[in-house]
Amino acid sequence: MGTVKSHFYEVAGLQFELRCDPELDTDMLLPSFTGFRKRNADSEISVAVVTLTEGEIREDGEMGILRSDISLVWGDNFRFYERENTFATQIKHHVREREWLMVSTRDFKESVIYGNASDPRTGELLSWLLMVVFGQVGLQYQRILIHASVIAHREKEGVAFLGKSGTGKSTHSRLWLQHVPETELLNDDNPAIRIEDNGRVFIYGTPWSGKTPCYKNKKVELKAFVRLEQAPYNKFTKQENIHSLIAVLPSCTAIRWNKVLFQAMTDTLSRIVDNVMVGKLECLPDAEAAYLSSAAVFGNQSTFFE
Repeated sequence: MGTVKSHFYEVAGLQFELRCDPELDTDMLLPSFTGFRKRNADSEISVAVVTLTEGEIREDGEMGILRSDISLVWGDNFRFYERENTFATQIKHHVREREWLMVSTRDFKESVIYGNASDPRTGELLSWLLMVVFGQVGLQYQRILIHASVIAHREKEGVAFLGKSGTGKSTHSRLWLQHVPETELLNDDNPAIRIEDNGRVFIYGTPWSGKTPCYKNKKVELKAFVRLEQAPYNKFTKQENIHSLIAVLPSCTAIRWNKVLFQAMTDTLSRIVDNVMVGKLECLPDAEAAYLSSAAVFGNQSTFFE
């Protein structure tokens, strides 16, 4: 690859570097990242470096061991391979010229993306691959990328709603926005959580928010995780001990085949759930569910609701 230009971004307090062709308009390709860009960055403190190139893409036979071909985003076009010293993430379109491949070191601190700048989905592909990198690198710095919808209350405390796809996480967030005063949406799909040495846990907005354009470069202290389950009634149950870990673990991002990173995630998550409330909400998609969950998290205050 010839001359490259470096672009620096900071998410959840971690700086990473994207290197690409100087002619590439990254603000246009990655509009959700503009609020996370660092104009005056120190390349020596980047936790990950990702290089975008249009170099040659390897054939399937050289990929290594196929570890996964399941992706909610890319469907049958996704493959994840493990090799001796690297991992390979492949997004294979029906048109061969638009196949994308990311080769990463085992700690994901260095990655090369082999892409095609003429692909109309370049921005979407690049953003998703950067999320893969951040999700793994962050684990080495006590950050966990989590699949959740997050409400910020009074700009200082956050509540993360968890659950399987289609459970109603976004719906429950909207119910809070409608019925619980002084609330705002912080992120609707992939926030990041961090635990500090003193045990305080913070949740951050990120450039990745699913189908909802909510890309806020801000953080609030995490008050609670609430795992949602659809039910014909509303019931909140506080989770304790191992049950709290089990409630949150399925929503966390980590490659299970990298034992070092997966162990880092479980160690960090164990500390987090020891310091943050975890609850299960069996619920209907109605205002009463929002009243119940907010009262359980913040206390049963008669003046709390509208």
